[in-house]
Amino acid sequence: MAKKNHENRYLVNRSIYKAAKRYDHRQFEDFCTDIYKSGWEDGKSSANVLDVKDIEAVIRSVKGIGEVRIGKIMEAINEKFNENAGSEEAE
Repeated sequence: MAKKNHENRYLVNRSIYKAAKRYDHRQFEDFCTDIYKSGWEDGKSSANVLDVKDIEAVIRSVKGIGEVRIGKIMEAINEKFNENAGSEEAE
């Protein structure tokens, strides 16, 4: 029995299942890639994305944190963001 998504539709109906059984290697790879991309886009759109400027604004709103401390915190955050951006490019 196929699973239903949030819109109460079947994710894989019988006709898609039968067609996928007859795919050659290339067609099946394309089929799987499309599913992966669809999931990736769904995940990206549902994720809460924080920007460095948003983080800085929140830190600035905390009483007792001065400009020097904010500068050090933001420097550390920017280094981490740049480090993660570099590792994503390597993949």
